[in-house]
Amino acid sequence: MKKTLYKSSTIDIEIDGVYLDVEYDYKSAEPMVYNYGDGSGYPGCAAEVHIYKVTAGGKEDIMPLLADYVLEEIEGTIHKIYDENYEN
Repeated sequence: MKKTLYKSSTIDIEIDGVYLDVEYDYKSAEPMVYNYGDGSGYPGCAAEVHIYKVTAGGKEDIMPLLADYVLEEIEGTIHKIYDENYEN
């Protein structure tokens, strides 16, 4: 059985030509378990990314200023990195 990956990290990402430093937590997906010995199971869960700070060349957190689509693109990029490097 594969272990769940928990990671806190910082990554540099380019979005719309702007370089951003992103601090985040990542938790890998957990697989579904159909049957434990007692007859119960576990539905599993999807991978999660929690972004808690975004800066652009400074120390000030600009996350409140970013549009939702930018935060979604950052999350998607982080998911893609982990899917390509850790999930196989």
